Amino acid sequence: MNSTPAPTPDPLPVARDGVPPVPSAVAGLDWSADAATAMVGRLVHQLAAADRLVAEAVESLIRVIEIGATEATLGVAVELVLSQTCRAAGFERRTLLTVATTLGRMPSTRQAFVEAWISWSQVRAVVTAVGRVDAAGRAKVDDLVAELAPNYVDMEADALVFEVDWLVDQLVEAARTERDARPIEHNRTIVMPRLDGSGTLLSEYDADHFTPMVQRMDHHAVDRFPLDATPDPADPDTDDVALSDARRHAVRLGRRNAVRRGLALFELVTGWDAETLTPLDPDDTARASGRPSLLVTCSLDTLLDGTVPGWILTGLAGRIQATSDTIHRWVDAHGADCRLVVLDDVGEVVGVGRRQRFADGWLRDAIIARDLHDTAPCSTTPAMHCHVDHVTDWEAGGRTDVDNLGLLSARWNQAKGRRDWTLKRHPDGSRTWTAASGYSIRQPRRPHLRRITDDRSPTDGSIPPDPGPSP
Repeated sequence: MNSTPAPTPDPLPVARDGVPPVPSAVAGLDWSADAATAMVGRLVHQLAAADRLVAEAVESLIRVIEIGATEATLGVAVELVLSQTCRAAGFERRTLLTVATTLGRMPSTRQAFVEAWISWSQVRAVVTAVGRVDAAGRAKVDDLVAELAPNYVDMEADALVFEVDWLVDQLVEAARTERDARPIEHNRTIVMPRLDGSGTLLSEYDADHFTPMVQRMDHHAVDRFPLDATPDPADPDTDDVALSDARRHAVRLGRRNAVRRGLALFELVTGWDAETLTPLDPDDTARASGRPSLLVTCSLDTLLDGTVPGWILTGLAGRIQATSDTIHRWVDAHGADCRLVVLDDVGEVVGVGRRQRFADGWLRDAIIARDLHDTAPCSTTPAMHCHVDHVTDWEAGGRTDVDNLGLLSARWNQAKGRRDWTLKRHPDGSRTWTAASGYSIRQPRRPHLRRITDDRSPTDGSIPPDPGPSP
């Protein structure tokens, strides 16, 4: 452990003579009038005190980030300290880090928070809003907060947020206008999976590619999905009586064409019939060779009674959770064409021992099916972009078996190779990461694997002894 003491930070500025500002509407109330009033008064003051504690914590976090204190003293990133020592879950970690890094670039908003002119809730709303604009827009929002915050303490909390949102909307619209006038430099498609295995595609293409692509989709839609045979979607979900019949027809037509384009795009990309999921032209060997290869992982319960979700793993989209019904449909439609890995209660697969070093083929697929993504702390790098790492190094006698293998991103694999971190995997599937400074992080067994209930999994929270490599 590095014993070099971290610099002592300056004390926090005290908000208004040490008393958090209270809206004038309640500042003069006698909170001791009766039991109900006292309870309300306690709530008001407790929330005000909690808000001040959060302000102090965020200010400390900003300073820790600015001087790299956790790296200097513990040898780990601040995110890992928030996760392991401060017990902040993923959403809260991201919120705290986003607020801290954003306020570090918004001095007026940061000072307003310290001075208690704005609350933690307002700060989160402001930070969320400025996430939609660039650095110049963020500076304009910061100036607006500096102008309004001292005089908005007595206003309802949303008043300041509405002002910020109004400004951000204008900045976003100006940026959109500028972007629309600027030619697209890179063609791209963004994949956004949903929890049931479905998803959304967002694409943009330059002038050379957009029109031919749309024409190809429309021509295919005309051939395969006649407009008259495509059912009308539901009417727009509105009670607006002023919506004319012509407008309703236009909306229905637009939605119907959207459905036809979606089906046409699927068939053009995959070569499969959009309804039956079978090859459109089985004799087209060139198209058959380009068919997607899907790796689906699920527990036996998914196939038997549908109580547990499965995962579809891809190189670009990462892991896509799929419902049991979706997994059943894939298996029924494709059979052997869909690579399926089923995990047993323990989730372990026999490997190849010391016969070979690298986990290839089915063994790599088994590791991906078990781990789903990077197993390093606070990392969610997609499985397809990870290395298959030996927990006990190959040079030290580690086996190429599932119980000694795990997915690691290149960055964490290199850090482990440099001995910045050491990893120990316990018989119950839990892991312990230890930094060179001695700071350790414990990881439980993966939640999609059934818990072990035998004597290998202690119930007192202790880590079971490591029996070492099997003979």
